[in-house]
Formats: sequence, C-alpha cells, structure tokens
Amino acid sequence: MKRFPGNAGGEPRGQYVRIERFPEVDLSALPLHPTPPDYWQDRAACFGVEPDVFFPISEEEAGPALTFCGSCRIREECLSWALKNGERYGVWGGTTEQQRRRLQRHVA
Repeated sequence: MKRFPGNAGGEPRGQYVRIERFPEVDLSALPLHPTPPDYWQDRAACFGVEPDVFFPISEEEAGPALTFCGSCRIREECLSWALKNGERYGVWGGTTEQQRRRLQRHVA
C-alpha cells in the first residue's frame, strides 16, 4: 500500500510504504543525509550485541535483530544510512534485506 498525503497546496508531503514486519515506513521522516554509523552506533540498541545476530542466514531468523531495532531510538538514521548506501546484507533500521529491496523498488 502506498499513500501520498497532500499538504495545503495539494503536493505530496510524505510517502508511506507498507512492507512485511515493518507496517509503515514514513520516508519523509528519514534523514536526507544520514551520518555514518561511527557517529551513532554507540547510541543504538544493538551496540555491544554480537554482530552475527544482525546478519541472519534467513528472513525467518531475523526476529532477534528486529526486536532490538524495535526499541531503538535511532532506527530512522540507521535505515536511512542503509538505503542511501545500498546495504545489501543484514538487518538495518528494523528492516531485513528483503524488506529493503521491496522498499527500494517502491522508492525508485
């Protein structure tokens, strides 16, 4: 489901894309110019967690990583970084590899 809510001028203001396990992504809320992980990873919910958790072998094994992302206060920055830099592997910003591919198709 795609939705483009308009503002007073009738122009698109935000874009919402529905993808599995991450019901709505407000693309307009994502930072346009995300900083590299070196600047924010120490504030992430995943900081200090074994990296293997965030690189599951299958989508079905992504649950633990997505749980950490669900409570993360910088999830939008992380997702924005992953989308902008074409991160193909792992869980970033509460999305799996497959979810980011779907999201990229909707954005393009």
